[in-house]
Amino acid sequence: MPFDISALLRSPDIRDIDPARARLVGALRYCHVARCAETYCPNRLGQHLGCRAAVASFHVLLDEMGRAWPAPIALNRPCNPRLSYAETLITDLCMAAMRGERGGFDEMTHDMLGHSARNAIWSSCTRLMRHLTPVPE
Repeated sequence: MPFDISALLRSPDIRDIDPARARLVGALRYCHVARCAETYCPNRLGQHLGCRAAVASFHVLLDEMGRAWPAPIALNRPCNPRLSYAETLITDLCMAAMRGERGGFDEMTHDMLGHSARNAIWSSCTRLMRHLTPVPE
């Protein structure tokens, strides 16, 4: 069976992913756009996250990632329904933390982050995801 290279280029569509993932992506994109436009509001971020109590934990995660990430974090534009590679990875890390899957988390990050950075980001993801349990449909 031949390998389909286009499968590597496809990225998840925000309309088809878990609601907790979609909220995370929306919050990432909101923070970037709002800070550039100097219109950031923590209450608005809380609306994107679906929980005002998650705002502080979200900022801690962004701070830890900003300190440790080996390259700038690339986000897609808010109007783009497709997730960037970084958005997909960040949401995968958060979902692994929510499920308590430290081994999978480390496997996704061991090539790019040192041990202490992985620990800090794991702790931040775990704290954040306590607030973002999946919303019943």
